[in-house]
Amino acid sequence: MSTQWTAPGAPDPAPGAPGPVPGAYGAPGPAPSSGTAGPQRELTQSMPLFPLRPLGVGEVLGAAVRIYRLRARSVLGVAAAVYGVAFVIMTLSTGASMVPMLGDMQSMFDDPDAPSTAFTSVQEIVLFILSTAVTGVITMVATALVTVALTRVALGEATGEHVPTAQMWATMRRRGLPAIGLSLLVGVLSMVVFFVLMGLGAAPLLVLQEASWLTIVPLLLGLLLGLLGMVWVWARTVLAVPALVLEETGVVGALRRSFALTRGRRLWRVLGIGALLYLLYTFAVQVIAGVFSTIAMIAYFAILLASSFEAVVLGMIVLTVLMMVGSYVATFLLAPFLSAGFVALYADGRMRHEAWDVELTRRAREAWDADGVR
Repeated sequence: MSTQWTAPGAPDPAPGAPGPVPGAYGAPGPAPSSGTAGPQRELTQSMPLFPLRPLGVGEVLGAAVRIYRLRARSVLGVAAAVYGVAFVIMTLSTGASMVPMLGDMQSMFDDPDAPSTAFTSVQEIVLFILSTAVTGVITMVATALVTVALTRVALGEATGEHVPTAQMWATMRRRGLPAIGLSLLVGVLSMVVFFVLMGLGAAPLLVLQEASWLTIVPLLLGLLLGLLGMVWVWARTVLAVPALVLEETGVVGALRRSFALTRGRRLWRVLGIGALLYLLYTFAVQVIAGVFSTIAMIAYFAILLASSFEAVVLGMIVLTVLMMVGSYVATFLLAPFLSAGFVALYADGRMRHEAWDVELTRRAREAWDADGVR
């Protein structure tokens, strides 16, 4: 006949009083068996990425930070590889757009009296616009791929289903193209909304051809509405990539799911938490990139002083490369923060409005049982 467990020094429990449930918080786990019964694993508790219930703001932010403790090597490795390729392309694009400008600068130092041509200025502007467009598209593609890879990992860490690094890459290969198409579609939709609202605001100026309060005020209002329209599109579609990966849906289906999860009053919660995540991400990126920018400026002026202000081109190249390296380091280090936060926000929306926590709890119990712990 078994006896009830009591803490050392505590009085014996009354006969028939229920004892603590083995494995409950504060109760002893199963005793290790002797040689004949075979080994048993000790009952341990691990902190998941986020609790399987509707989340608070702090818990969403906590999930964005906790991913580094749970899977730092895997998520940072994927982010470093994807953004590494992206930043090589962006650096080459930026360098190509700067070639005419660097040539003009070198010519100006060689011959200060040489006139500049209007054609060169227009060419520089066109190259700058093209470089900016390429940078924006490459950034969207890289962000989509990293979010796809980290979405599956983040949910697995919440439910106790370990996702190997190889499976992360497999998910990226399988869902990468739809995610890229989805991101580009969202980008096009944002630009359409911005230019339509901006065009409506600029209509009085185009009609009257005169700068007055009747034309300037609508123009500024159109600009403001265009920016707000882009924010609205971002908030309505921010959960689309997690839906694309976790619900195995297509591009249009992912957009529909994101719109469904952000309709009505749900939008304000997603917008508020999503904006907070993005602001924290942007601030941290600027801090890290700012350190590299400072080093780049010091190196630039050191080159100028050492060469008596003759190696301007070399200084600009070093300045650009160091600043791009700083932007790359900051981006890949903080990409897991943003991706894990948005996955937690997606899970919160479904657990809050669709009782998804019931399904996640079932999956967590299955993973727990499959791991050999009872």
